[in-house]
Amino acid sequence: MTRTGAQRYPDIGEYALIGDSRASALVSLDGSIDWMCLPYPASPSVFGRLLDWDRGGYWRIAPDMPYESRRRYIDDTNILETTFTTEAGAVRLVDFMPAQTEDAKAHALEPLRAVFRFVECDGGRVPMRIDYVPRPSYSSGSIQLRARTAYDITAERGRNVMHLRSDVRLDASRRDARGRFDVVPGERLRFSIAYSLGEPAVVLSDNYADEAYKQTLLYWEAWSGRCTYDGPYRNDLLRSALVLKLLTYAPSGAIVAAPTTSLPEEIGGERNWDYRYCWIRDSALTAREFLAIGFDDEVEAYLGWLLHATHLTAPKLDPLYTAYGEAHVPERELKEFEGYRGSRPVRIGNLASKQRQLDVYGELIEACHVYLSSMDGRIDRDEAAFVSSIADYVAEIWREPDNGIWEQRVEPRHYVHSKVMAWDGLTHACMLVREGRIKGDVAKWEREAHEIRDLVMKRGYNEQAGAFTQILDGEGLDAAVLKLPLVGFIDGADPRMTSTIDAIREQLTVDGLLRRYTAQDGLKGEEGGFLACEFWLVAALAAAGRIDEARAAYENAMRAANDVRLLSEEYDARTGTTLGNFPQGLSHIAQITAVLAISRAERGEVAHGRPWPVSK
Repeated sequence: MTRTGAQRYPDIGEYALIGDSRASALVSLDGSIDWMCLPYPASPSVFGRLLDWDRGGYWRIAPDMPYESRRRYIDDTNILETTFTTEAGAVRLVDFMPAQTEDAKAHALEPLRAVFRFVECDGGRVPMRIDYVPRPSYSSGSIQLRARTAYDITAERGRNVMHLRSDVRLDASRRDARGRFDVVPGERLRFSIAYSLGEPAVVLSDNYADEAYKQTLLYWEAWSGRCTYDGPYRNDLLRSALVLKLLTYAPSGAIVAAPTTSLPEEIGGERNWDYRYCWIRDSALTAREFLAIGFDDEVEAYLGWLLHATHLTAPKLDPLYTAYGEAHVPERELKEFEGYRGSRPVRIGNLASKQRQLDVYGELIEACHVYLSSMDGRIDRDEAAFVSSIADYVAEIWREPDNGIWEQRVEPRHYVHSKVMAWDGLTHACMLVREGRIKGDVAKWEREAHEIRDLVMKRGYNEQAGAFTQILDGEGLDAAVLKLPLVGFIDGADPRMTSTIDAIREQLTVDGLLRRYTAQDGLKGEEGGFLACEFWLVAALAAAGRIDEARAAYENAMRAANDVRLLSEEYDARTGTTLGNFPQGLSHIAQITAVLAISRAERGEVAHGRPWPVSK
């Protein structure tokens, strides 16, 4: 398939994700790995064509003739299978990164990172082509390719070394390697890259590749088998869980927001952000939903990472940290890249790391409480003191303005959602004390929580608008307040909440999907429908007992999923364009929240002024 002009870049939704919970890659319907960062989630790209078609680099394996393609994930795994259908026959391309338990990796001699690609023919004799164009470090500086043999190509830049192993002959220059070959039934052609960073290289044999496939298949089947949820939309929920597992950095337990940077919220616009970091809010929400569906180990690892990452800043929490716990995430522009379909700037790092976002404290304390309650666990003295210090800090600062959940780059404001989440954190902290898990000034925390609730009910609800608003004493709407019944702040069927739901649907729906808010945010241009908000609408409808509407809203939101059920950050329903970083963790978290809300509502477990219990 040849792409020219504006069509060089596939739609964002044409990509699928593979990974090993350490690194990941985006694979297009054309069989091209167009985005991969090594060795860590926020490392520079090795293949970056997603952000610069000409300079970014890629690794493509596809028929050397016209074809149609379709794909799937093999059963409940993160192994991707793309089928190319041509006049000469059909070919399957299987892509995966080897996945093992942490214990198995600790006792195995293998590369730091690896990618495997298998080509198998289902019939006929199909001409194929491979193009290997690595461009490390965002394509900056020089790269040197060396051919050890016609089947082994080494790419080096500094301490970064990648070994390409091929079952077919390749012609290598100093900057790329290419080859043509035919594939026939009965054979498996293997291609792999092994990445090392300043350490002895490991060369991948065919036997290793086949064994890695078997182990990876068993790993994902076993992991998916831990899911305890058995209700409506289970397949969607499990796929979201599998995506979130790929966004988990297994060595530390951190959970990154997305594997990409600077995919635009508006094509050609400036709303382009780097999401390759761990947001306390998003990861705490992931932890809570993981607990609800049986993935306890990931939550325990995340909470361990959290204590490490925040020990230098606690009780103050930065909104985001790197996967290995660093708080310093400076933002700069990558001027060399043209951006996805010309969408500039391309940003590396994120200035939001130094914002005050009050809601993260509530999300974190609630996640800790839900974990301890569901596991009937105890925390040690340092951990208990950590949680208690955060609650004290919230009690001191909740009256101050913040930047809010949407990280608007305007002056701090008194966001209703932020105040509610401060209430949520103090409420859960009080529960922790009463359960004997931590020590703290319950009387003070309760007093502050009551004051927050009174304030929000008096100044956060606009009688004329018939809705909870974005800011205190405000008029503009914000879809984030759909979460109020989900944290038990208000009964889902309370007339003030149901009227809020209706007002948000009426005023924030554009082309069938919700936008985040009505207020100006200091940036040019517009954004698409925000999928997390659409799923929060589903959950709010379920909490209100409007189950049929919740199901209809859920089906509407899932129209934005791509063919393998991956969700972006945003979606333009009018043009069918996928927008924003992809796949987006928050969208998949909210999708799980929506599914669980429908299931609970159907069982009569609607929240009435208190958080929903964890389903075990």
